[in-house]
Amino acid sequence: MPRISLLALMLFVFVVWLALFFPTVWDTVLIWERSETFAHCFLILPICLYLVHRNWPRLKQQPVKANYWVLVPLVMALLLWLLGTLAQIAAIEQGAAFLILPLLYWLVLGNKGARVLLFPLLFWMFSVPEGEFLVPYLQDVTADITVAAIRLTGVPVYIEGLYIAVPGGLFEVAEACSGIRYLIASFTLGTLFAYITYTGWKKRLLFILFSIILPIIANGLRAFGIVMIAYLSDMEYATGVDHLIYGWVFFGLVIFIMFSVGNIWRDPPPETLESGTLTGRKTFTARGSLTAISLFIGFTLLAFVYKTSAESVEAIAPPDIRQSLPLADLEDKELWSPDFRGATTEHWGSLDGMTFYAAYYGSNVQGMELISSQNQLFEREGWTRVSARDYDEFGLVEITNVRGDRRLLAFTYVTDWLQTPSTASVKVSQALQALIGAPQAGMVMILSMPVDAEEGAREHLIRKATSFFSQDLWSLTHGTR
Repeated sequence: MPRISLLALMLFVFVVWLALFFPTVWDTVLIWERSETFAHCFLILPICLYLVHRNWPRLKQQPVKANYWVLVPLVMALLLWLLGTLAQIAAIEQGAAFLILPLLYWLVLGNKGARVLLFPLLFWMFSVPEGEFLVPYLQDVTADITVAAIRLTGVPVYIEGLYIAVPGGLFEVAEACSGIRYLIASFTLGTLFAYITYTGWKKRLLFILFSIILPIIANGLRAFGIVMIAYLSDMEYATGVDHLIYGWVFFGLVIFIMFSVGNIWRDPPPETLESGTLTGRKTFTARGSLTAISLFIGFTLLAFVYKTSAESVEAIAPPDIRQSLPLADLEDKELWSPDFRGATTEHWGSLDGMTFYAAYYGSNVQGMELISSQNQLFEREGWTRVSARDYDEFGLVEITNVRGDRRLLAFTYVTDWLQTPSTASVKVSQALQALIGAPQAGMVMILSMPVDAEEGAREHLIRKATSFFSQDLWSLTHGTR
């Protein structure tokens, strides 16, 4: 019967996981490298190793008994990974792949060993680069806090979308000002601090909640400070590099305050087992653990086979939209600059007095996805959102730029299965299509007009959009009706 040391088993599980999911792991590491928001993820593995080392004496005292029931959540996580991979949903693909590692340790160590390592196994999930979907909401919160604070000072202020105007200056709450970096970093540090500092889960959860709320409020006050410094200095300070320096210095102060407050209710450290006081078994029979992980490897290989088969579906040829819709030529195609990268075809035109834009994707592969974080209904550098609302079959967004120009955009996403303004619904639809081996073609259609074209521009566009988007646009453009 093979015998193995605990350290060898832990390393073996990690190597197996890395070998099976290396492409996903590598894509994740590239995100850590290119995004300052997730640069801290490089520290998660070393921190987890330290936490495991901290609990190593206790772990060695636990019996190693594989828990085969963990294969159930493991297979579910594997299916999620397969779904995310086929549908090109990085959040699901990476989240599921990284979740599989702590589940594998639970599988091979058993309940008692996994309980000892519960926190480091959970903390490992901070490696997943998630959270950027919060940016628009954080921008709104930051703008609201900034404007409210400025009004308390008596300084005249006007807000238009994400543009904040004070006498002598105009500021935009850009994505970089949303505070997402501070929030994620504070949440990560706060969670680690809570685990090390407190022994009870109630205190830990309260401090983690504090580490989430504090940076959101602090970022709003930071933006307020930037505007006021610029205003009081006649726009001489806090508008360039010093703006960024001030931001990180302020964040460092916030973290210092957070830890100082947390230390007030610090619990005395629990008694720990010294490595020399108790001795665990140096080796143990590995049959159960190796059998369990072999079963998972088998399930994973089956998933790889299915993935290869599903990815062999051919793309659908693009339709000739100009043959299906009465589009007139359009002279100016840079009215609001929608950005849909990797599209198979793009179409501009004038439709019933409105600007029409469509981007068609014949498949859903890496770099050629209808729904992607890089694809935008309007160029974010020059325009900002004023309002947004979803109707049954289309969404309506009002945007403005620094010159005060306003536009209304009515949009929808169209696939063979559905027609909706919801990007999440489209992703779910494409994921299901991928699982059954169906083509994942789709397109986005946008109708637009300036708000000031006429008094009732909004109502006019809503009527036109309701009439246009109520049609079966997939059948209409593909000539199947």
